[in-house]
Amino acid sequence: MKTSHLKVLTLALALGLTGSLFSPQASARHAGAATEQQQACACFEIEVTGQGPAIILIPGVASSGEVWQSTVQALQADYQLHVLTLAGFAGVKPIPMQSWGDGYLAIQQQAILRYINEQQLDKPVIIGHSLGGYLALALAANASEQIGGAVNVDGLPALGALFSQAAGSNNEQQPQQPQRFDPMAMAKSMASDEDWQQQIVANMMRSDGQTSGRVMGELMQADLRGQLANIRVPVLTLGALQNGAPYSSPEQVQQNYENQLANAPAQYHRFAFAPDAKHFIMADAPEWLNQQIIQFLAKPEQE
Repeated sequence: MKTSHLKVLTLALALGLTGSLFSPQASARHAGAATEQQQACACFEIEVTGQGPAIILIPGVASSGEVWQSTVQALQADYQLHVLTLAGFAGVKPIPMQSWGDGYLAIQQQAILRYINEQQLDKPVIIGHSLGGYLALALAANASEQIGGAVNVDGLPALGALFSQAAGSNNEQQPQQPQRFDPMAMAKSMASDEDWQQQIVANMMRSDGQTSGRVMGELMQADLRGQLANIRVPVLTLGALQNGAPYSSPEQVQQNYENQLANAPAQYHRFAFAPDAKHFIMADAPEWLNQQIIQFLAKPEQE
């Protein structure tokens, strides 16, 4: 079965994936022990909007917090929204790589937990897209006592495993050479809306290439599947069934999500799938996305 994950690898290479990659297993083990360098880290920029129970919104690789604009508008009357743009992305100053320690994923988990403590947020819900979805899952698995729940918007706990599976299923074919990186072609594969395609490219071009590449490398190595069994807060995964089009059917895409998240306890985790959305669900199905989030926040526990 072909998938679109060759595009993901091409993106990682084009954005500057060089040198050593960092161990996600070490990131998970050390997520609770920040070093002095990490404590001093300017790990993200943040905008706070609205009043009420706290929600932290995390975008993906090479994205800005602006991707959450429609969600902010839908929620700000009832919630206090803390919208992040992570270091190195969309014009935010990158973290010096000599300070990465156990890796970018670990740094960001530590920084978010530190922010929760410093701001005295009472078990905020974490909502993340892509990389942000991975971080939401990681926090739900490793810091359930500090958050109230998580919404994973089209993130995977083991992206590299899915890529390896796809490559293995095509082992009878000749290896394909990565094509020349085309930012707009990449954007079109991730969103159908033309304005969003332009925004995705603009954010990509404003991002630090080395940060983007190495973070993609970490995500390709990361594997949270075993840790998902530790989840003790409500988690909603929102999948985009057109994310693999035209190489994978919606049924195959849904099966991939279900396989990857099979270890999440059924009493805490549930799925919903956007049938016509690509990777940026907020671009292709914003009303559906926001309604799913509103329903989850109103009643996060499993029915």
